[in-house]
Amino acid sequence: MTTLASPTAAPPSTLTVHPLLLGEVEVDHTFLMWASHPGTRLWIPTTAYLILGAGAPILVDASFRDAAEFTAASGVPARRVHGQELGPQLARHGLEPGDIGYVLHTHLHHDHTGHDAALTEARILIQRAELQYAAAPHFPVPFFDRVDIAALIGALWDRVELLDGEGELFTGVRTVHTGGHTPGHQMVYVDTPQGRAIITGDAAYVAELNVANGVPSGYWVDLPDATAALRRIAADSEGIVLPMHDPSVHQRYADGIR
Repeated sequence: MTTLASPTAAPPSTLTVHPLLLGEVEVDHTFLMWASHPGTRLWIPTTAYLILGAGAPILVDASFRDAAEFTAASGVPARRVHGQELGPQLARHGLEPGDIGYVLHTHLHHDHTGHDAALTEARILIQRAELQYAAAPHFPVPFFDRVDIAALIGALWDRVELLDGEGELFTGVRTVHTGGHTPGHQMVYVDTPQGRAIITGDAAYVAELNVANGVPSGYWVDLPDATAALRRIAADSEGIVLPMHDPSVHQRYADGIR
């Protein structure tokens, strides 16, 4: 894979992780946990994680671009209320979108790629296999926003760094390829003062449902890889599991992992 030099190498104990609430989507419970409580609808967050202490700020995933466009394209209701915009969420940490040095994508579904263009100074880190799949996906095509993906292979291409496999990108920040949810899906391991934090991407939607029970979400392209990812989270976890759609992280880690 591409090896990136750390902006300024930092001891792992200096790294902190902060959940950013960038909107919400409404899904059936079966989407969170396969075949469970069909017909139960609930709103879940679209979370990004801000990693500080690696020199340049790193943003893991980037929510959706526009709630109305998201809903129209996918049929999945979405909303972003006042205060959930990217600017206010970053301002809580004394940052602006142009301060982000890297955006690291777990995968390229439409609720993870929406703010790439707004992160004007960021290098965009993606698994090569994920971008290739996103450009010509199988069902369901609307999960990959055509505007976002076209930008990655067009206007934003000069800022894209393609990764081939897994490894340590920065001191204390490691990518772990899982596949399963999408072909190029990856997780991010971050060494923090509290121990290893696992940013699961969509390998797990809600830790209490998926990891604790070993049952994947209702959407995956490869079931064996999806279940293997859950086993890996359980084996590697030091107690800090950070999915993108788990409401509890915003209460449990409101002050970040530091």
